[in-house]
Amino acid sequence: MTLSVDIRDFVSHLKHSRGDFAGQPFLLQPWQSEYFDRLLNTKNADGLRQYRRSLLALPRKSGKTQMAAALALYMGFFDDIGAEVIVAAGDRSQASLMHTAAKQLLESCPALSKRAKVYRNSIVIPETNSSIICISSEAGTKHGYNPSCCLVDEYHVFKNRELVDVLETGMGARSQPLVVYVTTAGTDMLGPCYKDWERAEKVRDGVLEDETFLPCIYAAPKDADPFDIETARACNPNYGITTKPDYFQQMISRARESMSDEIVYRTLHLNQWVQSENKFFRTGQFEKNDGELRPAAGRPCYCGVDLSSNQDTTAFTAVWPGLDDDGLPDGTFDVHSMVFIPEEIAEQKEKQDRVPYREWSRAGFVTLTEGDITDYDVVRDYILRFCEENAVEGVAIDRWNATHIISQLSAESVAVKAFGQGYASMSSPSKFLEQLVCKGLLRYGENPCLAWQASNVTAKSDEAGNIKFVKASRHSTGRIDAIIALVMALGLASADAISGDDDLQLVVI
Repeated sequence: MTLSVDIRDFVSHLKHSRGDFAGQPFLLQPWQSEYFDRLLNTKNADGLRQYRRSLLALPRKSGKTQMAAALALYMGFFDDIGAEVIVAAGDRSQASLMHTAAKQLLESCPALSKRAKVYRNSIVIPETNSSIICISSEAGTKHGYNPSCCLVDEYHVFKNRELVDVLETGMGARSQPLVVYVTTAGTDMLGPCYKDWERAEKVRDGVLEDETFLPCIYAAPKDADPFDIETARACNPNYGITTKPDYFQQMISRARESMSDEIVYRTLHLNQWVQSENKFFRTGQFEKNDGELRPAAGRPCYCGVDLSSNQDTTAFTAVWPGLDDDGLPDGTFDVHSMVFIPEEIAEQKEKQDRVPYREWSRAGFVTLTEGDITDYDVVRDYILRFCEENAVEGVAIDRWNATHIISQLSAESVAVKAFGQGYASMSSPSKFLEQLVCKGLLRYGENPCLAWQASNVTAKSDEAGNIKFVKASRHSTGRIDAIIALVMALGLASADAISGDDDLQLVVI
């Protein structure tokens, strides 16, 4: 049974709770009203809803969260008796954000609020035996739901369709199930969102016929000038309302100067999928920092180690903050890097990676370890010799697969510090490296292996604008180990305050 309450009338009884519109009625913009009207009021001859799935793809600050929360409440109160609305988010924090948004909208209308009970992760409407449940793709239990409506929030962060498939296949007993994918663009073109986004574009453009699917995509065309303010105006439906022109001008200025800021701007504010092949550093940008290293001369030194699997490259990178004539930091850094690779597979790796590892070894930039797997004893001995010859303050190392070498280095009184690889740990030093490169404040001694790896770097970003460096794809042969080690070394050198699950920790063995 579907009750005859229009969602547009329903939303008018709600109020915003945050930002410039806090306390004001939730007034739908014309584009929002049109979308809701088409989604819910387009009916088949049998009186049931025509649309069963929809992609709502909006740039950031276009009201996605509030729209999704309002839709969840409406479907909980006024869809089928026994409605089960599932709001599926990519992680627990996003699920909590959605639950909070729905709770605040509900509480803004006393007449609705008294008809519902709010729990930690759900809202229950006893009179119709309906519920609104917020879950994340991280949830251990994904089965057992019987959804009437699924809202998949920030779909672009989903690594796979496992949760979505479970929820969609659980809707078979419902007479008019509805799934709405709510998202911005992203960078993972191997993930499920990009595939469904491409399908939605084909439906929108008439290439593919699917009368049950409603695409609503506000995004800048691929060939649009990302630095033209008119591009932002055209693809942001709330331009001048929730997002102001001055804000876009500031973001454009930052995007012009920084590749990472450009990626964030294009994905979040222009709603463009950024090709994974896009390089983080512009051509020739890193190479401008190829100056000769200054003598260490007892300067404090900070190191990073990125361990590999047995047949991949392992990297050790060290940085020394530059000092002026008065012995004070001058903002520059000297960089030394060494890459290790098994000798017996060096020729094979040269063909695979298309770089001259053996030539670089003869020049002193690569160490070939005996055998066909990386000899971690050679890596350990190299680090120990380096620490004896330099004033090393700390060695950052990824905790994964590193227990043995951490134990060995710690036993020799090396200050080993575990360094997480998530956004919390990697974002600040990655952005710091970008600033140093852009301003020409590095000296890496014309190390061709390091420069090559810098050219392979791409970046992923999260909703908060944090970044971390990644290879162009999972199967790419473009190594970035030395750059990851450089980021970790700079993380120590710049004394970044790293918090969360990826806290920087002194390892005590």
